[in-house]
Formats: sequence, structure tokens, C-alpha cells
Amino acid sequence: MNYMAVKDLKKTRSLRERLEKEGELILTKDGQPFALLVGIQPENVEGSLAEIRRAMFSAAVMAARKKSVSTPPNAGDIEDEIMESRKNRGLK
Repeated sequence: MNYMAVKDLKKTRSLRERLEKEGELILTKDGQPFALLVGIQPENVEGSLAEIRRAMFSAAVMAARKKSVSTPPNAGDIEDEIMESRKNRGLK
């Protein structure tokens, strides 16, 4: 993994060169990672964004599945979540 301090974002030429060479950079602040920069092709911005979102969604689903194995929800918790979701979407 390639790291870059957030303060170094001001060096745009260096940033662009590193992204072209390495493809991705993990941004850090105070030594802690907080963001990921990924180089993309200008003609495929929407496709790249869709793929990144798909990967993040898959990771979230996997994390939820792992959590449910270690601490399974009860029927009441599931029903509460369904009702809250419906309420937030204006369905009930």
C-alpha cells in the first residue's frame, strides 16, 4: 500500500505522477488512514465510480453478514428495522 499525507495534496504535480505510477494512494492525517485516492481514465469516470460503489456495497454486506453470525438479531430487532426503513421511505 502506498500512503500520502493529506498535507502533500498541495503538491498537485507530485500527486498526479504518483497516481499514474501507483494507481492508488491511501491518504493519512496524523498518521491515520482516512481516504483512498484511485486513478481513473477520463473517459470512464461514471464506470469507475459505479465499480467503486459496488465494491464498497459488497464490503458492507460482508461485514453485516459476519456481524450477524457472531451476534444474531432477534425477531423483534428485525421487525423494528423493517418498520424504521418503511417509515423513512414513507411507506408506513
